Amino acid sequence: MASGDVKRLAIVGYGKIAEKHLEVFQAAGAQVVASCNRSEQGREKARAAGIANTYESADEMIDREKPDGIICSVTETQIFNVASSLIPTGIPILVEKPVGTSLAEADALTELAERHGTPVLVGFNRRHYSVVRKAVDDAGGFENITGAFVEWSENIDLFTRRGFGPAEIERMVFGYSIHGIDLLTYLGGDIADPQVIGRDIGDPFRWMMAVQGVTERGAIASMTSTWDSPGRWRVTFCSQGRRYVFAPLETCTVLEAGAKDASGKWTWVERVIEPDDVDTRHKAGFCRQAELFLDMVETGRPNREHGLRSALPAMRLAEQLTNACLAQRASA
Repeated sequence: MASGDVKRLAIVGYGKIAEKHLEVFQAAGAQVVASCNRSEQGREKARAAGIANTYESADEMIDREKPDGIICSVTETQIFNVASSLIPTGIPILVEKPVGTSLAEADALTELAERHGTPVLVGFNRRHYSVVRKAVDDAGGFENITGAFVEWSENIDLFTRRGFGPAEIERMVFGYSIHGIDLLTYLGGDIADPQVIGRDIGDPFRWMMAVQGVTERGAIASMTSTWDSPGRWRVTFCSQGRRYVFAPLETCTVLEAGAKDASGKWTWVERVIEPDDVDTRHKAGFCRQAELFLDMVETGRPNREHGLRSALPAMRLAEQLTNACLAQRASA
């Protein structure tokens, strides 16, 4: 493929997230030439969205269409098996999170991609929020982050309405909470020796969990999460004299230490970091993510910052939190 050619992409798994990918890749000038889905309903949705060539088999789709890149947007519980079958093709892949529903699966996908030399970008779109990137720059870079803190909650009713059974719900720290866990490790760094607490306070899955520690970069990091009560997701990171608050996550408010007021009290200066236009017109983070993937397709080189290995710190924490809750349930 010559440099500057229109990139021909294929989608495996056509659902709501695939619709968002289609939107941003078309806006970026790429051509989505085919889609693969096990269900006829999924194939019909893809055709209705303007994707003329639809398949039931990914192997057949790849053999006939020979895409330059593949978007893997299957459901959480299918990602490992589907990605395992796609990676040996050597075609660059954008794989949705989580990269499996256990650390062992994430490790296996990482080893497989490195063995085959397949570039894989992980779809942690929240990393690519324009407000997150601007905030890190405003702080002077990741090395200046002194603390990262996450507050999270999950709604078990959502899992049951989607038809997940108990064994699948046990894996939803990977499927859903991984969003917040990844922001913790991405912003603060990997936590070498985390203190992990998990509690199961009753059925159905009234899980509560917490983790804290010092990261490889020397930042203090913590996360608290409850599956027992609702709450807005909130991420905060700190640098010297500044606090960056994301609540909701697509927004950022910066608090800075100001001067003393007339009464002698210290004041705070508050300002807002505005998102880029693309993050208000499209699903936040998806445009930047698409740019990175298309660059990877163009060069054929892995993106080290956002590849499979970059997902392992969050997957490791997800495993530890899951195991802590399961162990507490077993001993109750």
